[in-house]
Amino acid sequence: MIIKLLAYTHILAGIISLIVAPLAMIVRKGGTAHRFWGKVFFWCMTWICFSAIVLSTVKWIPFLLLIAVFSYYAVYVGYRSLYRKQLHQGKGVTWYDWMSGVIAGTFNTGFFVWGIYLIIQGQASLGFLATGFGFGGMLVVWSELKRYIKPPQDKFDWFYSHMGNMMGGFIASVTAFSTQVMTFLPGVIQWIWPSLVGVPLIIFWIRLYRNKIKDGNKLVGLVEIR
Repeated sequence: MIIKLLAYTHILAGIISLIVAPLAMIVRKGGTAHRFWGKVFFWCMTWICFSAIVLSTVKWIPFLLLIAVFSYYAVYVGYRSLYRKQLHQGKGVTWYDWMSGVIAGTFNTGFFVWGIYLIIQGQASLGFLATGFGFGGMLVVWSELKRYIKPPQDKFDWFYSHMGNMMGGFIASVTAFSTQVMTFLPGVIQWIWPSLVGVPLIIFWIRLYRNKIKDGNKLVGLVEIR
C-alpha cells in the first residue's frame, strides 16, 4: 500500500513539475508568480527524488535512481544559489552544501563505473546512457564544489547558476517523462532529445542576460531581486 502511494504521488509530483516549471520560466524573473511556481517546482522535485530513491531501491530500477539524483542535485544547487548571492566574496556555503555535493558525486561516480561494466558485459545502450549521465553528473558536482573552493569573480554568478541549474533539473524531469511516455521514439532518442533541445537554450538565455548586463543594464532592471 505504501509503495503504491509513493508511486502515485511520484507520478503526480512529476506531472505538476512539468506544468509549473514552464510557468516559472515565462513570468518575470524574481516576481511573485516566478517565486511561487519555482517553489512548487522545487518541492515537487524534492518529493520526486525521495520517492524515486525508495521505489528504485525496492523495485531496483537503477535509471530511476540515476535520474532522480542527477535532476535533484541540479535543482538543489539552483535553489540554493538564491541564498548564496555573496558567493563571489566566499560567503554563504554551508556544510550541507558540501554534503549534498559529496553524496551526488558518489552516486554519479557509481553510475559511471556501472555504465562501463554494462558496456563490458555487452549491454552497450544502457552502458553508454549510464556513463553519459554519470559523467555529466560528475561534471556538474565538480563544477559546483570548485566554486566553493575558488569563489567566482562575477557577482551575478548566483543568478546564472540559479537559471542554469533549475532549467537543468527541468530537462532531467522531461527526460524521465520521455522515457516513460514517449515510447514511440527510438530508445536512445527518448533519453537524449531533452538535453539536445534544452542545453542550447540554457546557454542562449544565460548569454543573453550576460550580454545585457555587459551592455550596461542593471540586474534589478531585468529581474525583481528581494
